[in-house]
Amino acid sequence: MEHLVQPGSFIWRWISDEWLISKSASLCFGLSVLVIVWMSVVIVSGLEPEAVGATANVLLGVGGVLGAISVFFLWGGMWRYWARHSSQSPRARGAWFFVLLVGAWYGAILYYSFVYLPGREKPSPGTGNE
Repeated sequence: MEHLVQPGSFIWRWISDEWLISKSASLCFGLSVLVIVWMSVVIVSGLEPEAVGATANVLLGVGGVLGAISVFFLWGGMWRYWARHSSQSPRARGAWFFVLLVGAWYGAILYYSFVYLPGREKPSPGTGNE
């Protein structure tokens, strides 16, 4: 699976697997989840830029940039975790592959919540990580 092309692989090849399962990585992924959810709510709400002030527009612009970065960071990180650290059954791995592929960053949010968070506390088979 070393040659699996994944979203954001140009970033993830510079980041170690040890960091991927660290507490700081978990916090960064969690922050990404919050940014994505917040920006999704803003977009769905149909907020008109003309209806808010200049300060709110700046905050929305910053949120948009952070949201775009968060999408690729979270999605790429969950793909990497799936490829290298998942110890699930082949059927579960196949189901999560589908969720990550079709669900994109929303699938990555589900994967983060239901697989990454509970699984990063356990050592991965063959990696020797705590």
